[in-house]
Amino acid sequence: MTTATLTRPSTLRRTVWEKLQKENSDLNEREWQERRIILSSVPRTFFMQLHAACNADCIFCSKGNGYPLFHLDEYLKRFGQELAPVLRRAQQVVLSGSGEFLGLPDAEHILEYLNNEFPHVDKFIATNASHLNPRMRELIAGSDSRYTLQLSLHASDAATHKLMMRYNAFDRVTENIRELQRLRGNTGNPKLYFMFVMTTLNVERLPDFVRFAKDMGADRVRAGYFYIYESQQKYLSLYFKPELANRCIDEARRVATEVGIEIELPHKFGQTAAPDPAMNFCREPWGQFMFSVDGRVLPCDIYGGFEDSLAEKSFLEIWDGPRYRAIRRALREGDGCFRTCPRHNPAGINEWPAHVIHRPKEPSQIMTEYNEAMAKP
Repeated sequence: MTTATLTRPSTLRRTVWEKLQKENSDLNEREWQERRIILSSVPRTFFMQLHAACNADCIFCSKGNGYPLFHLDEYLKRFGQELAPVLRRAQQVVLSGSGEFLGLPDAEHILEYLNNEFPHVDKFIATNASHLNPRMRELIAGSDSRYTLQLSLHASDAATHKLMMRYNAFDRVTENIRELQRLRGNTGNPKLYFMFVMTTLNVERLPDFVRFAKDMGADRVRAGYFYIYESQQKYLSLYFKPELANRCIDEARRVATEVGIEIELPHKFGQTAAPDPAMNFCREPWGQFMFSVDGRVLPCDIYGGFEDSLAEKSFLEIWDGPRYRAIRRALREGDGCFRTCPRHNPAGINEWPAHVIHRPKEPSQIMTEYNEAMAKP
């Protein structure tokens, strides 16, 4: 493996990296505040889409079986040399994608690579926690790197967990989390976020999930609406049950205050006042960059079609290229994807496009699925 030759960076080199990181973060913040269209800074957050096979079969999943699996050596050969200096200036690298990243055959080597090459950068891993074996836990909690684990649980009891994820792993998952908690007692690393995808099947259990997260020692609860990837999933969407969604959001917020845990909740339905366009809250095209192992690029995980690729252009040609500029210009005016954004525009959550992921579908397929969904709510 390429990673076998890696050595820990010296204290001096890490100090230099941290200095460059802070300078870039400060510059990126200024450019965001000024709503610059062309940037001199690089993103503070990079999403690396590390697609993998998955041992779960979640009912709300995109079922992305066609995605290319991530191989560290292939990534290093194609993009590693160009992206490493940029990633070292970032504040956070998010390891996401379709499937279970920690289930990859070379997952341990990937963690070793990240610990050695980017120890000063916060690393954010989305995982179902079923593969947190002793070596994984040591690399994450026992290193001097910084990690946050977003644990995809979506339930606080074995029956609902099995219903949502369609595999029998609740006891193993909770034991892995307890073992991780014991390790992080010495270092405080990693932070643990408990994730809850809200569907019609589990949303009424969200308040119980908040209590469960507190009991398990989570640092934060994150809840968000389910996105429809295929038309047959529409019955899971709370778009058709807004009153139920609002009631459960209110109760979850109340419980979080009661037990004393941080919580992130989506916008409620029925809000009509969007933020002032001059105070556009979406900073993602100024501060993040998402790419896959085959080079495909997205401004964010819910954006539609985006044609730039690292396989055809350099990072800087894309980051300050015409497509990113057009997105920043539109968002600066409160237009573009901001109109139906479920995260940044409170009024957008009332619109159908905020609950559907359309890429990479043809317009005719999108309209067919829309008409099917509207006909049988």
